[in-house]
Amino acid sequence: MKKALLLLLLFAAFGSLKAQDTLQERKSIVTVSLFSPTVSYAPRYNIGYMHKVSRRWWAGIEAGYGNYGTAFGIGAEGGSDYITNDYKLFEVRPEIYFDLRPSSKLKHLVSAEFFYINHKDHFTTDRYYAPDGFTEYKYDAADYKRIKTGVNLNYSLMFYFTNRFGLLWKTGLGIANRTVKYSNLVNKVLLPNDNDEEWFGIDGYLEDSGTVNKFNFNQDLKLFYKF
Repeated sequence: MKKALLLLLLFAAFGSLKAQDTLQERKSIVTVSLFSPTVSYAPRYNIGYMHKVSRRWWAGIEAGYGNYGTAFGIGAEGGSDYITNDYKLFEVRPEIYFDLRPSSKLKHLVSAEFFYINHKDHFTTDRYYAPDGFTEYKYDAADYKRIKTGVNLNYSLMFYFTNRFGLLWKTGLGIANRTVKYSNLVNKVLLPNDNDEEWFGIDGYLEDSGTVNKFNFNQDLKLFYKF
């Protein structure tokens, strides 16, 4: 009789704990970007954290790091056209989210995302444009540095696979300030001008030195875990 009563109490306690876990709202999310290490010409690994601060508001931050040794995907396949053995990139992205449908399991979020990117590399046998946008030089070797800051306005959808796992798809548009500097140039030579500037392309951030303000397109797909 005592054993049966003890088992009954244990089952009741376990059921109570499980019910509390089910009813308790999970307010924290960790994310891992699936796009930044695979489909970026500046590959890096991005890990983020989001926390629910009220019924509709979330606060989050994401950090990313990449170097040549960890790179794969389209950025690595380009070889010296995109990154070299000296490639390093660090970024941080704080973000504030507003939940458009707090009572729905399919989350619709709008957000303001601020970002800082520090990108360094060392290129050989290549070219770049002076800050005037017209004067073009070639060189045998040079140190490259890109600092990019700005803000994006994003729209995100959160798809749940289970109560804890899912995908977060994000797209957005913003304004960015980009500064590119070339230093320690070896055999710098002036070339005839054939400038073909790209607003959303690769050539701009790799070849255009100086500071420029530009539109910024943002898209990502993240795997998330909620706890």
